[in-house]
Formats: sequence, C-alpha cells, structure tokens
Amino acid sequence: MKLPWVLQHPPLRVILGLTAMAGVAVGLVIPFLTLTARDRGVSLNAIGAMASSYLIAQMLLQLPMGVLSDRIGRRLPIAIGLLVEAAATIGYVMADSALSFITLRVVQGVGLAMLYPALRALIVDVTPNERRGQAYAGFGAAYSAGLLFAPMLGGIVAETVGVNALFLSAATIEMLVAIGGLVFLRGFAGPRPVVTTGETERVPFRELLAAPLIGAFILSFASQFQIGLFSGIWSIYMDDIGASDVEVGLSFSTFSIAYLLIAPVGGRLADAGTRWRRLLVANLLISGIIITYGLVPSVLVILLLGLVEGAVATVQQPSLDAYLASVSDARIQGRVQGAFTTIGMTGAAVSAFLGSVLYGIAPVIPFLTGGAVLAVLTVVAVLRFIRPAELGGHRLQPAPVAAVASSDTDAR
Repeated sequence: MKLPWVLQHPPLRVILGLTAMAGVAVGLVIPFLTLTARDRGVSLNAIGAMASSYLIAQMLLQLPMGVLSDRIGRRLPIAIGLLVEAAATIGYVMADSALSFITLRVVQGVGLAMLYPALRALIVDVTPNERRGQAYAGFGAAYSAGLLFAPMLGGIVAETVGVNALFLSAATIEMLVAIGGLVFLRGFAGPRPVVTTGETERVPFRELLAAPLIGAFILSFASQFQIGLFSGIWSIYMDDIGASDVEVGLSFSTFSIAYLLIAPVGGRLADAGTRWRRLLVANLLISGIIITYGLVPSVLVILLLGLVEGAVATVQQPSLDAYLASVSDARIQGRVQGAFTTIGMTGAAVSAFLGSVLYGIAPVIPFLTGGAVLAVLTVVAVLRFIRPAELGGHRLQPAPVAAVASSDTDAR
C-alpha cells in the first residue's frame, strides 16, 4: 500500500509527527481549562479576560516572531515556544485566582506566538507550491489526530483522577515535543536568505499590503473571530445544556474525527485550480453550522454538527493556507505567516471577551454574532480580493521548493 504523499516526504513526516503530539497536549487540557477556572472561583468575565489575554499576546507577538524565524531559522522558535507553553501548563496545577489563570494564559500565548508562524512557514519552506494544499491538509489532520482521543481521555481522567493530572501530562508531552523539534528538525529548520550583491535582499513592508494578501488576511480575521468568541464559553455552554465531562471532551473530538478522515480529499481539492469558490461555499456553510449550534441546544445535535463542520473545514482551511502561500513572496514567508496569524489573533482577541459578555445576555447571541461576522467578511474577502486575484493570475514571487539550509544548522 502506497503511503500518502505527505508521509513520503521526510521533512513533512517529522513536522506532522510533532504536530500530532502537540495536538494531544492541547486536547488533554483545553476542554477543561475554563471549567477548572470556574470551579476554582473565577468569574465568567474573568474567564473572558483569560481568553482575550491569551489571544492578545499572540496578536502582539506573532508578526515579530515570524520575522525572527526568517532571520534565525524555524527550529529554535518552535522548540522554545513549546517549552514556554509547558512551563505555563504546569502552572495551572497551582493556579487559584483570576490573576494567576490570566497570567498563565498570557504566557501560553507568548509560547504559541513563537512557534506557530515558524511552523507554518517551515511547511512552505519544504513543500512545492502545487502540493501545499495537501501539506496543510496533512498538518491539520495531524493536529486533529492528536485531538481525536485526547479530549475524551481527558474527560475520563478529569472525572477519576482530577484535572491536575491532565496539566502535568500535557506539560510533559510539550517538553518532549520541544526536544524532538530540536533533534529532528535539524537540517531543514529554515530557509537560506536570498542574497544579492553580498547582502540579504530587503523586501518592503508594503508587500504585506498587496490586494491578494488582504483577502487572505480578512478571512484569517473572520475565521479566528469564531475561535475567540467560543474559547471562553464553549465548555461552559456544553455544561449548561447538560453535557458530561466526557461529552464536553467529545464535542472537541467530533470535529477532529471528520477532519482526520476527509483531510486527504480536502487537500487534493485545495490544490486543484482556483480556490475562491471553495472558500466562499465552505465558509458560508460553516457560518450556518455556527448559528445552528446556538439555535439547537442539544448535545447529540452539536456532536453531529461537529462532524459536519470538520468535514467542511478539510476543504476550507487547506484552501486558504495554500492560497496564502501561492501569493506570498518567498523571501518573507515568516513575515507573511506572522501577519496572517497576527490578524487572525486580532479577530480572536476582539471576540474573546465579547463572547462572555454576549453569553451573559443570552447563550444564543454569541452563535448568531459569530455566524453573521463569518458570512459577511467571507463575501467581502472572496469577491473583492481573492476572486479577482485568482482570475487575474496574480502571483507574487513563489517560494522555492525546500529552500532549506543544508549547512550551518547548528546555529539554527
């Protein structure tokens, strides 16, 4: 049996393996973090501040961290970011106040800001343009594989042993992944700078304001707006409609199950022709699903909708990632990825505190708001920026295949 292309590619095999393990660490903790905070006396408004502070830290740091990874390579930012996250995760064992929970979420945000742009840029570094949809689909599938059983396992552990065991287990995994990154990413941990006349070629900042990139940035904002909106309230919403700890964990896993199973098809679709139609249809479908989550407060219905959302996301997310890579200048991949994720985190930060405020008015309002924002911004981004860019054949300087340093890797 022939392996999928992403598993035949040695650098991607390493990236996907590390990503899957990181997904396990996240899946063990995230479904139960807000519930733990509430159980330890943290108010709903402070839980909203937890979510927004985590996202604001990323919003402020992802762009400069992306620039840093262009200069020093990808390996060190990835490893150090994971170690920072591990330290914060251990801190939750002792957290007992709103201030301590908020501070630890800020630290986790700093860690993710260091590693995420570097990891996304590394995927571009090591894959050809015509395969990037599959590469990003594999990236999402690997993360989903990590998330698949971790939330369910976390729910069982939380009910039998307690949440502190989850925090310690997740931190251990994050430290192991950091060590794995240092060891196994050696040799393909970043691009060589493009050099002309003996100096690194400088790319003006206005390249980030090109119309094709603006379309991708708007969609990043719209997509992450949903993440921020529900990061502080999802587990609480599930608990309020009668879900058990296991069902709360399962509500995170159903999305991952569908994503994992359908990702190969979604990746191939993302690499096939223009992407604007797929982005338009997929985002509008997700918008409808988000609204339905709030209108039908049934645990079973929500679990089934999670499967549908995961299936649609296998087309939506790789298509957006591949589109972004196709219109990005090879010399500033870290900067572009940093800007993309920074703008996304801006959307998430704006909505994170808003989610708890709206939920306090009525549980359905955050879902109606999230669906409407996604639908409106999708129509603007796709029809105003992405469709003209693709039909016009616009393309910035494409990233070379595996523009990777083959020496001097110790310095990276």
